[in-house]
Amino acid sequence: MSLWQAVSCGYAGRGWFSFAIGLARRPAHFPAMRMRSLLLAFLLAMPACAAEPAGVFVAVGYGGRRMSSRDGRTWENETRWSDVVADDDNVLFNVAFGLGRFVAVGGAGKGRIVTTRDGQEWQELPALRGRVATIVFGRGRFIAGHDAELLWSADGEKFEVGEKLDWKGSVHARRAAWGDGEAGPRCVIIGDIDLWGAKQRVSWRASTEDGTRYTSRALDTPPARDVAYGSGHWVVVGPEGLIESSHDGQTWHRRETEPGQDFSRIVWTGTRFLVSGGKTAWSSPDGLTWAKEARAIPGSLAWAREGVLGLGFSWGGNIHATSDFAEWKKLPLPPGPSFEAVAYGSPK
Repeated sequence: MSLWQAVSCGYAGRGWFSFAIGLARRPAHFPAMRMRSLLLAFLLAMPACAAEPAGVFVAVGYGGRRMSSRDGRTWENETRWSDVVADDDNVLFNVAFGLGRFVAVGGAGKGRIVTTRDGQEWQELPALRGRVATIVFGRGRFIAGHDAELLWSADGEKFEVGEKLDWKGSVHARRAAWGDGEAGPRCVIIGDIDLWGAKQRVSWRASTEDGTRYTSRALDTPPARDVAYGSGHWVVVGPEGLIESSHDGQTWHRRETEPGQDFSRIVWTGTRFLVSGGKTAWSSPDGLTWAKEARAIPGSLAWAREGVLGLGFSWGGNIHATSDFAEWKKLPLPPGPSFEAVAYGSPK
């Protein structure tokens, strides 16, 4: 079984593996012909997950473009609302998986939430006023950022309204990450606000444990473009080499990089953080100590599992894939609007 298959199946076939070991340790008097028959029966009866990944990738983007893939390299089931690449009512900014379904969010003046179990058939939930820009799944529920307002859902089909930030201005949630840090499990959201009085845009960060209320909030923070969680830390990245880490989602510490780096995306690969957007990629095993990689990553990182697969997007509707995070291949796709996010899950 390949590493990819082991990850996808969660090594659910450990019982089959033990059975094979038992056959290998047969007594010396056990007939060889009988052994060959049993081995053949074993191979024929192995679970289907040993043959191919059990999960599905779902990618979403501009124009409401959506595609799915069983292996991250061959994409199908394309659907979209529009061919226009714009921050309008048709864009989907993010997608999350949980409870056996994918939930994607986006929109502009009209907030959109769409859901699917298989990446093929989609259902749209009632429209909201204002953009729903980001969504995560944790502790059995979805949590979304609806401008200044929190949304949460225990089933992915009906969303409840949570607390709203009371800052005076046009508040925009941008990205979010779920994790279990020193202060406990929570969702960290980053965004920006156009302050009415000051007539300027500043950044903000906040956290919530369950989507019903904010547990922390901070205004006028260093501008961040993305956030990820791994190794007990949340990490944000941004322009001018910005990398900051937090053990609790509230207190942040600047990490040493190089000036002039224009970081845009960060992912946790399962063993390290990986950052794209700079002159070269940067990585860290813990979010605290950072080092440059040998080369840059084409486009923006979107999803990664070390030793298995990495996915990235570039403008023009391109998806790039890698298995070693050194050599990237642009996948053959029909032309279409650019992608913004991808999620992986094993639907029921």
